[in-house]
Amino acid sequence: MIAAENIVLDAHKKMDYRAIPRAIFTDPEVGTVGLTEAEVEAEGISCRCQTLDLSFVPKAAAIRDTRGVVNMVIKRDNHKILGVHLVAGRGADIIHEAALAVKLGLTIEDLIDTIHIYPTMSEALRMTAQMFFKDVGRLSCCAE
Repeated sequence: MIAAENIVLDAHKKMDYRAIPRAIFTDPEVGTVGLTEAEVEAEGISCRCQTLDLSFVPKAAAIRDTRGVVNMVIKRDNHKILGVHLVAGRGADIIHEAALAVKLGLTIEDLIDTIHIYPTMSEALRMTAQMFFKDVGRLSCCAE
């Protein structure tokens, strides 16, 4: 599509391959978008990472499937989300929000400030972002 726009409309658009989500349909599913910690460090970028165990996600507990984790990689100085990698039930569905975050250059504060329906598996992204500031094991519910 981008190539066609560039030819027909002389648009000069470029493909951002880092924002393309990928999934592996195992059980649980794997979803990934953006850079890993190793890739960020190889580019000389200072980063921080957090990994959320799905046992902290209320929906995962409710459906009795807490297998998996969410890993988030952010740029240290401005908290921009550089990558999200997860293993979770419905992981291929969850990764789309992370793909938008990477594509649009969102920060963890942007994710934290976004209201998520409670309880849903996609809350795992918000909770992973919250881990950079607080212990999610002590959160009372969806209101935090």
